[in-house]
Amino acid sequence: MNLEVGTLLRWNHFPWPRYGTEIKPRWFIYLGDNGPFAQIAFVYLATTTTQIEHFKSGGARNGHNHFKFETRQFASFDNDCIIDYDDPPYAIKKQYLLNHQADLEVKGKLNEQTLRMIYNNLLKSDACSKMVLLDLHSSFNNAGITSLKKPK
Repeated sequence: MNLEVGTLLRWNHFPWPRYGTEIKPRWFIYLGDNGPFAQIAFVYLATTTTQIEHFKSGGARNGHNHFKFETRQFASFDNDCIIDYDDPPYAIKKQYLLNHQADLEVKGKLNEQTLRMIYNNLLKSDACSKMVLLDLHSSFNNAGITSLKKPK
């Protein structure tokens, strides 16, 4: 499977729900990996949620930095959904991902402008460690998305 930064994936039967216990399909944005020289290769996947009500006034995630993907602008998505920048990306062993290719559907790819916005918001968030941010910076650069601020 050839994944590029910004690839949208639908992972059917995603095994690790963050909230609740229901095993269900989950949408992800492929953000990159930790590089070819890592002892154990990891990929970074940002998840989205359709539970938009949590981000409204009085909701459990009200006040979280987020972005709403509306299907009228982002036709690759089946429903309006949100990326929560206060929710760290999943770090998944690359081999595990490859072993579950049958459960993965490529749904599209985000444009460079949107990817720059995602990176810049993750950089401002406390959700990612410096190491993860450096890996993302390298991945974005390797994908031709350059001139991004480097994590401090």
